[in-house]
Amino acid sequence: MPKGRLSLFFLLCVGSAAAQHYDDGYYPFASYEEPQPLLEPDSALFYRAVQSAPDLYDENMRFTLPQVAAKRRGRAFHEEIATVDGAQVPYRVFHALRTLGASESSSPGIALAEGGAGGVAGRRAFDFPEGMPLQPYRAPVSFSGRNYLVGAKFSAVGESSHGWRYAAALDARTGRDLYVDGVFTNAFTAAFRAERSFGPRHRFALLAVAPFSVRGTRLSATEEAFSLTGDRLYNPAWGFQNGKVRNSRVRREAVPLAVVSWRSELSAATSLLAAVSVEAGSQRYSMLDWYDARTPMPDNYRYMPSFAGDSETEQAWRAADPRYTQIDWDALIAVNRLAGGPAVYALEERVGRLCNLALDAAFTSRPERRLTLDYGFFLRRESTRSFKRMRDLLGARYVADIDRFLVDDDTYSNRLQNDLRHPGRLIGEGDRFGYDYSLVQLRAGAGLRASWRADRFRADAAAGLGASSVFRRGRMEKELFPGSRSYGRSRAMRTAEYLFMASAGWSFSPRSYVGFSAAACASAPEPEALFFQPFYNNLTVGECRPERCYAAELNYRLTGPVLDLQVAAFVTASFDASETRRYFDDLSGLYCDMAVSGIGRRACGLEAAASVRLSYRWRLSLGVSAGRYEYLRNPRVTVIADSDNRAVDTSAESYMGGCSVGGAPRVCASAGLLYFGPKGWGARLSAGYAGVRYVEPMPLRRTARIARQGGVSPEDFEAFVRQERLPDAFTVDASLFKSFYFGRSRLVASLIVRNLSGSRTTFYNAYESLRVRRITAGDAVGFRPHDTRYTCAYPRSFYLSVAYSF
Repeated sequence: MPKGRLSLFFLLCVGSAAAQHYDDGYYPFASYEEPQPLLEPDSALFYRAVQSAPDLYDENMRFTLPQVAAKRRGRAFHEEIATVDGAQVPYRVFHALRTLGASESSSPGIALAEGGAGGVAGRRAFDFPEGMPLQPYRAPVSFSGRNYLVGAKFSAVGESSHGWRYAAALDARTGRDLYVDGVFTNAFTAAFRAERSFGPRHRFALLAVAPFSVRGTRLSATEEAFSLTGDRLYNPAWGFQNGKVRNSRVRREAVPLAVVSWRSELSAATSLLAAVSVEAGSQRYSMLDWYDARTPMPDNYRYMPSFAGDSETEQAWRAADPRYTQIDWDALIAVNRLAGGPAVYALEERVGRLCNLALDAAFTSRPERRLTLDYGFFLRRESTRSFKRMRDLLGARYVADIDRFLVDDDTYSNRLQNDLRHPGRLIGEGDRFGYDYSLVQLRAGAGLRASWRADRFRADAAAGLGASSVFRRGRMEKELFPGSRSYGRSRAMRTAEYLFMASAGWSFSPRSYVGFSAAACASAPEPEALFFQPFYNNLTVGECRPERCYAAELNYRLTGPVLDLQVAAFVTASFDASETRRYFDDLSGLYCDMAVSGIGRRACGLEAAASVRLSYRWRLSLGVSAGRYEYLRNPRVTVIADSDNRAVDTSAESYMGGCSVGGAPRVCASAGLLYFGPKGWGARLSAGYAGVRYVEPMPLRRTARIARQGGVSPEDFEAFVRQERLPDAFTVDASLFKSFYFGRSRLVASLIVRNLSGSRTTFYNAYESLRVRRITAGDAVGFRPHDTRYTCAYPRSFYLSVAYSF
């Protein structure tokens, strides 16, 4: 669930609208099979409806944007908030809610809920329609080579004789990726919702979602690795063990969610919607670890031909010898057995146990016909306990639970006890070790929105206040940081939050509307950003400053029997964002902790989308956006040594001002042509373009200590501060579907081909490395940044779905 943002529930969102609901996540044609005559009632009701139109840009770009990272308006999708039955739900349950039969609505304009006033359409609401659907049972089966091989779902809705309405869904996916080695998915999700009305004025609802998944992931790689192997989808995370593929980076998640809500009409003019939600479970991520040894990761710079400088290494890479290009699990096990007990290599899991509790209460009052007041409050307690667990000792018997701080990549500087309260521990498989702590965030807030609606005019004003408190509770007492420096509760980091918003709009006619919105907010940082090294001690970054954000948007919408048009101009600016990282500092030769403060971002641009009904059976959808998404100031970087908290660099200026936000193309465009033929036939051809996009910048390399001290020549300095531009991306997708009707039942088969051209040169995303490389030439020593890490988009891929509704 998103953290650290001022949540004013659904009270402070600008408008709402019912977007299309898809029968299947990959089947975007359900509502278009047989076009219906367009109703055009010219009434006050229609004026109000046009003021809450769907987000046409989001609908048009959702399926046609290239398979590349594309943050809308520079904001990541996971920053969006979703609500269901009056409670916030995390991103990972979106798919389950659609499978349950909930219809999704999105709010165009400034997102004034959990996402902050970031100027992005960031609120999604899921609603369950009244009444029984025509086909209460659905059973889709899908076949895909991306992430998984086979998927199956089943969903049902119905009513009992005691007045309960229910919806249940099962979703299972399994199999290995056919394109990327080592990638696989085994996932199962069960969802259930029941509701009952108690008289005409009260309604009770229960929602439960239980997602379970095990997924083998892929890692980014360098251009050198791609070129040597000839594989743009090269994945260094896997290797062979006893002749079978084994992935070192596996995500395991089991985080059930339950929401209980109560809706009541308190009077003829006032209603209440209250919700209590509980989310609890674990998230685990495995990775290799090594002790007094060199890294086993095959694409480490030391193992690459550009560093090794010998022909044998280059020939092995070009021949795709798995002993060089992949993890050699058999060799790691052999080394452990030769050690005779202690592990040299091991597979660990980084575990996060979540327990999030929330209470939301929202009131709606209508003092008179044109005025609506929404007001309410929320309470949150979000807790994550983090620790390491030994998953596989790879043939060894134990690992000593000691602190391990690196002097360089191969040797340790101390062997102090990792937990003074349990000294001398030898760790076996399944044991906790390394670190164990909890981050707890307590939040509360209240808000009020006043909405005025006339036949042609609408106006909204909203205000909200909140407070956040974060603390760390250490559960291991480090010998390096004894007593309260690592054990027990840290000092609380408190932040005040606020939000103010105003918007107004005018309908020139039932088909055209113009609106303007502006907002200002301040929200608490992420809990992890408030501690230098939460793995080891209670040291905080110092002053806790909220991130401030300001946004404004002007939008215009036109609806008609032939053309739907949406145009928006937006500008946002955020200040005082912060983040922390832990990394190995090559210049000092120490493991270090870095805190970046004063991060500012700016986004401004235009978005436009159109839907053109060319004829009864042909439809054209268009979308385009152009903007600048960049860092508007130079943040400050503080670096401390991980082993003793001494300063390595203090409040250093990072020359990031003017750098572009990574994963946010400045120009995006899409076009889709849809045909809805007779007898259930249909087809779609779409194209997407993403241009002027850049690698995600890293603030550390742009400080004077790195760029000027490490970059001894003008060329070296330029290599540190220059931001790399990624090639433009262009893809073409095609779809074909056919519906078969059997009385009231329906069978739909659809085939989707992504990246029809089969291009293998498109980068999905990329980021700069934190590491720098030492280069010696005689007595001279210089530094250069490590190579950029890329993730490539999939080549031509297929998706087949067969769905039966009855």
